[in-house]
Amino acid sequence: MKYAEFKAVCPYEIGDKIKVIQEEREEVHTITDIVCMHYLKTGAVQFLFELDNSGKLVSIAPTEEACKQ
Repeated sequence: MKYAEFKAVCPYEIGDKIKVIQEEREEVHTITDIVCMHYLKTGAVQFLFELDNSGKLVSIAPTEEACKQ
């Protein structure tokens, strides 16, 4: 087994509201859970988000505004 250590900062927090634009309509969702995946081979870190207690995980591309906070 390999030992792995990483440090990551997520631009969002649980409870944050996000606006999703799909097919010319806007929807507001609440982040209800955050998953952080660390890839051992590449060292990459990816965040996945559950929205509105749906049980499904989605990837979100953060806006520049979210990254500044």
